[in-house]
Amino acid sequence: MLLVGEGHAEEALLRHLRGLYIARGSGVTAAIRNARGKGAAHVVDYAMGQTRNAAYDRMLVLLDTDTDWTDAVRKKAAQARIDVIACEPCLEALLLRAHGAPLRDGLASRQLKQQFAARFGCAADEPQVYEAHFGRERLEQARQRLPEMDRLLRALLP
Repeated sequence: MLLVGEGHAEEALLRHLRGLYIARGSGVTAAIRNARGKGAAHVVDYAMGQTRNAAYDRMLVLLDTDTDWTDAVRKKAAQARIDVIACEPCLEALLLRAHGAPLRDGLASRQLKQQFAARFGCAADEPQVYEAHFGRERLEQARQRLPEMDRLLRALLP
């Protein structure tokens, strides 16, 4: 399985989830790659490029919808059989919702990143935030309310 995150925060979350949900010796391997930002179109292109180096049974990308998330990008991902978990408008919004934080409509990604850092004491690209605040129990509760979280966790199960 190939898991591609848009940036450092998505990569940190994917590594955390892999540790929680993919047991060693289960026969499932998950390669995690970081597309280094640049918007949704770049992330999809990056994932497609990774398939030139290796064959994957499944591909999943975790990206923000705040830049380049268009119908053309959706179609391109679907044609390449890439499962896209799109965070509206950014990963921090999904993670705040996972904690039940009330979010006002119309907040920009920058504002949500600030709100995340204020709530958890660090940015979402710091791996320790996941260990401290996003354990399996919290994630399982969140998947009941958040379709994106449910799809992400289901993708990791064998």
